Amino acid sequence: MLTSHNTTAAGVLDRLEARADEVATRMAAATRAEVAEYATVRDPSFAAEVIAHAREHVHGFVRCARSGRAPAGAELDFVRERGAQRARELLSLDSLLEAYLIGQRTVWESVTELAGDSPDGLRAAQELTAVTFVYTHAINVALAAAYVRERQAIASQAERARRDVLDHLLSGGSADGPYVRRAEALGLPADGPHVVAVATCADADRLGLVEQALAIDDAARSFVAAKGDEVIAVLPVYVRRGPAEVRAAIARAAERLARTHGLEMRAGVGTVGDELGDVARGYAEARRALRHAPAGGTVALEDVGLVDYLAEHADDAAQRLVPAAAAALAGDEALAATLRAYADCDMNVARAAERLVVHPNTVHYRLRRVAEATGRDPRRFGDLLELLLALRLGGSSKNA
Repeated sequence: MLTSHNTTAAGVLDRLEARADEVATRMAAATRAEVAEYATVRDPSFAAEVIAHAREHVHGFVRCARSGRAPAGAELDFVRERGAQRARELLSLDSLLEAYLIGQRTVWESVTELAGDSPDGLRAAQELTAVTFVYTHAINVALAAAYVRERQAIASQAERARRDVLDHLLSGGSADGPYVRRAEALGLPADGPHVVAVATCADADRLGLVEQALAIDDAARSFVAAKGDEVIAVLPVYVRRGPAEVRAAIARAAERLARTHGLEMRAGVGTVGDELGDVARGYAEARRALRHAPAGGTVALEDVGLVDYLAEHADDAAQRLVPAAAAALAGDEALAATLRAYADCDMNVARAAERLVVHPNTVHYRLRRVAEATGRDPRRFGDLLELLLALRLGGSSKNA
């Protein structure tokens, strides 16, 4: 607290308080001149609001200096209220903190001007300069805490709203009326091409990191929400960007996630949809693609081979249609490997033999064995395709 013998500092504070309106106007002008986000606001009431808040800071600084302690508790409520307000207005925290620092710089400049350059004045200015650091630290901490708290609350509300819209779309609800307006307000256009991506990780408690990874566009163009142990993203498709490009972008994000947090993310990407009514289909496709993704990998459905897809998603009836003898091929690795090599080499025996490092007669012999065992001649394309699918299904049933 300022003592009675320190009249110079006390006098400076008296004069500063008497000129609060003038100092506040200077603070507001400097802020508007130096902080771009403040300068671009067109609302005429905004300038008056900034001046009024600056005036509160002048009086707050004077109280801090006279009491000899940093402001605390309810004394900082006006700062917390402003931090929460600016968070709701989407003003960046960087700009807000910069504005506060400019304000305190203006207060310090006013203090040095009022103190003058006499020895007593210089001592008073030095003492009050130290107070500006104490005051600035207290208000900036309160400001940032209130801002972050409000932004987190806003993000939580938006997340709940996104989940509500997503649940509605995935359940087959109508893609019109109020849900269209809500979706657009949350960054999901009602029309225009999009793809759906689904991602998971081994640690459900860290799904928040997966959400961040799936937001491959800026917040205004990414619609991402957690649902159970999955994270679902509906991402717009721009010119020359389709599922393959989205997959590549997610793969890069997954690499960063693994590198910085040691977390492996698996993701699947569906095909392009043209309207909100396609989100449910895109989600089902993305989940199917996810089944083909290795640990830490990302797969787009369009990258999955048709035979692989049919085998992976065959139902019980398809399993029963596989001839028992054909299914048994899965247990004979030599015959199974020969069939695969023969197909991969476009039914060319000589090339298949080279790949298997055997004599071509061995390939002919094994193909005959397959035909005798299954009743399907692999030298005929239709029979070969059926045998390959049977191998895939046989492997799926063994792993089920």
